[in-house]
Amino acid sequence: MNILTLMGVQHTLPVRRRKFNRVLRSTATCLVFTSFVVWVVVPLVFHYSPRVQRFFIFLNTVGSQVDLSKPESVGLLGTRNFYMTTDKDVSVGIWHILPGSLVQFAPDIGSSERDLWYEQSLRDSKPVILYLHGNKGTRGEHHRIELYRVLREMDYHIITFDYRGYADSSAVDPDEDGLVMDTKALFNYLLDNAGTSPVFVWGHSLGTGVSCHAVSELCMEKKCPQGLVLEAPFNNLQDEVRLNPLSQVFYHLPYFDWAFVDPLQDIGAEFQSDKHIVHITSPVIILHAQDDYVVPIELGQKLQLAAQQRQLPEEYSLKFVAFDGKFGYGHNNIPKAPEFIAVIRDFVSNAERIGKKQRTNMNQNV
Repeated sequence: MNILTLMGVQHTLPVRRRKFNRVLRSTATCLVFTSFVVWVVVPLVFHYSPRVQRFFIFLNTVGSQVDLSKPESVGLLGTRNFYMTTDKDVSVGIWHILPGSLVQFAPDIGSSERDLWYEQSLRDSKPVILYLHGNKGTRGEHHRIELYRVLREMDYHIITFDYRGYADSSAVDPDEDGLVMDTKALFNYLLDNAGTSPVFVWGHSLGTGVSCHAVSELCMEKKCPQGLVLEAPFNNLQDEVRLNPLSQVFYHLPYFDWAFVDPLQDIGAEFQSDKHIVHITSPVIILHAQDDYVVPIELGQKLQLAAQQRQLPEEYSLKFVAFDGKFGYGHNNIPKAPEFIAVIRDFVSNAERIGKKQRTNMNQNV
């Protein structure tokens, strides 16, 4: 190696070392900045911003491509879209999906008798399901439509709606009390129009928190539904926030509860189902998949333990159905389970039997 080559190598080494140091400093700065944003800025923004809190809890501004005024566009023939006032200056968008056996008899869209015909159809003694969906999207989400189709095949009426702040319902900020008010208004509508048809309430995910709160109040008002179905429920929203996969990045922080859990009370979104369920005097069934990573099954099991504190006759015993994780039903696809229809039919049949027994005893006492 001649002297010129040696001088070139000696000159190149410091240059490379300087480049490496610059890259190292840039990487370290980026990591520090990212850590500061993730572990300091994000918790602060969440704690002090009710708008951000509501967005992540309710996801009500996440839209859908479905034209909700035309449920037939997603294959739901025999479905009435209508709106109902549930509170001052608040209305909600609703679908009444007919049982399979009635679809062919439904009046054509635009018929003057259509609304009245649909309301009177509720009195045909078939089970009526008031469905409360979870957060994110609308009553027209694909996995929800798949459930409606299964329940329609079982010959049930389905009443499904979007809470205030969602979809084509009134554009107001959602909170727990508001969603409960919407639910109770729909339930009372069904009591007025369903005659002796058994009315069930069905909640999924966030809808289980709404349904437990609403049904507990209805039961205390002596208006219990025939039964309550809780699909992928949590025991309370505080624990759900702590165990949600999105929270795991922050969970080790000593101020985690201050940043992410404590604000729930301030925006009126605690959904303490474990406290509400003890006041529910209807038959209850909990459905949960073992591979549910959005709402872990352990939260459904905690809700089951709370429900077991109810002082009810043995025939009201709570039923918990766990679906094997190897089938991949996750958070939204329990209705795809082969045993799903049999499980629901058995629950509905048992709840109807209990209801008939109650009415008989009441008549005898009178």
